[in-house]
Amino acid sequence: MRNFRKKTPTWLEAQPALREWYGSSLGEAVLDTVAAKFDETLPGIFGYQGVQVGQIAPQRELLASAGLHRRIVVDSAAESSGSHISGELEQLPISSNCVNLVFYPHSLEFCESPHVALREADRVLTADGHLLLMGFNPYSQFGIRRAVGRTVPWNGNTYSRGRLVEWLSVLGFRVLSAETVFLRPPVNRQRMLGATRHLEKTQRLFGFVGGVYLIHARKQSVPMTLARQQWLRPRGRLVTGAFAQTASRTARDVARTNINSDDD
Repeated sequence: MRNFRKKTPTWLEAQPALREWYGSSLGEAVLDTVAAKFDETLPGIFGYQGVQVGQIAPQRELLASAGLHRRIVVDSAAESSGSHISGELEQLPISSNCVNLVFYPHSLEFCESPHVALREADRVLTADGHLLLMGFNPYSQFGIRRAVGRTVPWNGNTYSRGRLVEWLSVLGFRVLSAETVFLRPPVNRQRMLGATRHLEKTQRLFGFVGGVYLIHARKQSVPMTLARQQWLRPRGRLVTGAFAQTASRTARDVARTNINSDDD
């Protein structure tokens, strides 16, 4: 009997196929939408360097609008993909606490241990660093297309925005935004994509069923007990001591006044 179960490739295996798909008409249309969204949100992110994990589009620099001094791309094969460093998703070849922005495009979908991948992002990010997640929304036309697809990118493990937000919260991230974009159908025909371009104008009404999710989260390094620790500093004792000294001087002055009155 034939086995109809999907086989999800590993992150290393999926990278060449992802690059090929994003070179198609549908892939380029998705990238146009994502890049336009990044142009709105990334200019507010500053720092020395950012890392994109997965070279899905060698011809594009998706983090170009961020205020970063360096932008590094990690991929399974640096020479063939046009990226800067070869490495693995679950063991990034990057030192801890040195990256201001990490971008995961479809990374969790082809990862055997998404929790490990998220912890790796947390490890390399600096205090208050930013994390961007991009993938297919299972509750969309892209999710329906995935149900019948058996090749990359349709054979990945999709996750809902709510589930990803929950994972990020457990790791201590603060989610700044979680939205979906690209309302056109997942049809790889240039003419059809052009004819349905007007659907993007309904983003405000039907944005929750967009084919691609974009989640922006920020690492929280400041302990929640900071305000309480400030309250416990010895500032209050200094005020109490000053009040006691004032009260003591007042008592001595009153005593001298009473003694002088008795002498008179």
